[in-house]
Amino acid sequence: MIRSARLLPLLCLLPLATAAATETTIERDGVTLVYRDASDALDATMRARIVETFFSAYARQRADFNPAAADAVDIVIDAGYDGVAFVDNKGHATMTINPAWLVERPGDVDLVTHEAMHIVQAYPGYGVGAPVWLTEGIADYARDRYGLDNAASGWALPDAVADDHRHDTGYRVSGAFLKWADAAHPGLVRRLDAALRAGAYTPDTWAALTGETIEATWSRYAQARADGRDAR
Repeated sequence: MIRSARLLPLLCLLPLATAAATETTIERDGVTLVYRDASDALDATMRARIVETFFSAYARQRADFNPAAADAVDIVIDAGYDGVAFVDNKGHATMTINPAWLVERPGDVDLVTHEAMHIVQAYPGYGVGAPVWLTEGIADYARDRYGLDNAASGWALPDAVADDHRHDTGYRVSGAFLKWADAAHPGLVRRLDAALRAGAYTPDTWAALTGETIEATWSRYAQARADGRDAR
């Protein structure tokens, strides 16, 4: 233990350094957002972009898919997290973001749109009753539909199908497939989302909603993309 009295003034400043961390609360559209950045890793401009992107996307996602979704959300900027971003819906809805990702890729703020959709989804069985490919595919479908400025990061759903793509590849690949299938069967994604949230989704749900197997829909989709057509 260091006992030097000369260190006491410095030690007394430590609580002030902690207090300097950014925490702000914003209420809009019936939702209360608490933004926390314990290390002030992101500047005020980026903070404003994150907040605006969240409210722009979440209000519409919530209205279209799940009006009962959380009306209190935390966004936590965590310099100790080495992924990109994730959502924890257990208890209080919390979105955690790695600031280094946005420092390196400042155009990718619409990752918030993807994560906001996970809050709306609130599925009871991620990876079990709710397949990962479909959960993430719907979130990227939502990023494409509700994103504020996807073009800034060069992000887009693919318009071609590679040899190794399948309906259950996930993320953008599945998101593009879902967008195409929803145009053929209006309301399909909304109905899939509702079934997943109710814990009622099974492998037979797709056929019940479309009248054909998911493999048959994928085959038609892949063929249309190969032919350069957007026809359903």
